[in-house]
Amino acid sequence: MHNAITIVATITAHPGAREKVLQALKTVERDVQGEPGCEQYQLHLNCDNDHQFVMIERWASTSMLENHAQAAPFKELVRALEGIADLQVTSLTRSF
Repeated sequence: MHNAITIVATITAHPGAREKVLQALKTVERDVQGEPGCEQYQLHLNCDNDHQFVMIERWASTSMLENHAQAAPFKELVRALEGIADLQVTSLTRSF
């Protein structure tokens, strides 16, 4: 059984906060790519909404993702986005 997990995180900046959100996302993208178990951590922009960003993540296992959620870069991102962006997270697995 393959236990890798893919995350699709959609981040929508509030009006007037786009640049601050973008900078926080660029920083976390750079900092997270070297974390253990991180196979992909890539920022994208919604072509139809320049205030909406999508982070595509792939982790070797659920436990590696859990470690990421406790690491400083992610915690700093959560603090930076508080009150200026909405976050929706979808977790995907190929467990079929």
